[in-house]
Amino acid sequence: MKLPLVVSSFFLLIGAFLLAACGTAPPADLNVTPAVEPTGVATSPVLEQAPAEPLQPTAEPLPAEYPPAQPELPVQPTYPADYPAPPTPIDPYPGGMVWIIRPVGIQCEDGTALGYGDLRESVATLTAAGLRVVEAEMLELMVTASCGSPTSAHFRVQISADDLNSAISMGWERELN
Repeated sequence: MKLPLVVSSFFLLIGAFLLAACGTAPPADLNVTPAVEPTGVATSPVLEQAPAEPLQPTAEPLPAEYPPAQPELPVQPTYPADYPAPPTPIDPYPGGMVWIIRPVGIQCEDGTALGYGDLRESVATLTAAGLRVVEAEMLELMVTASCGSPTSAHFRVQISADDLNSAISMGWERELN
């Protein structure tokens, strides 16, 4: 029995709060003068406008150059004529570097049909063939899921561009960026 009394008291309290919050309040000292029509009936209030004051100039004047001039850049040092020039860097791989890839295996076939068991074995085979391997990693590619297609796992090896033809003859492909 007490529950309906508590619920109804709660709703009465909420209703009283809403009536108090939504009611009109008199303006709080806004210099309001009611407008009066010729019939003597007051209409909506009209706010008095404050007189516009002219803006005063700022106390500090603008610089002669506006915007200010850019700061001077430091002067590059001059070296004597007999000062040695820096050495040119030597490229250990003059032809540049390329990435080659090869799938780990073929889907639906047991074992590694393509000849390499793991990444270390593939790098060892390339090195034994005289290729200069710089970096090697495993790579997962999106492939079709069908028997006879390459697996998604691929060996990815970075070699010198001069060794690319040898790698292609061993069954590797150049990775296209």
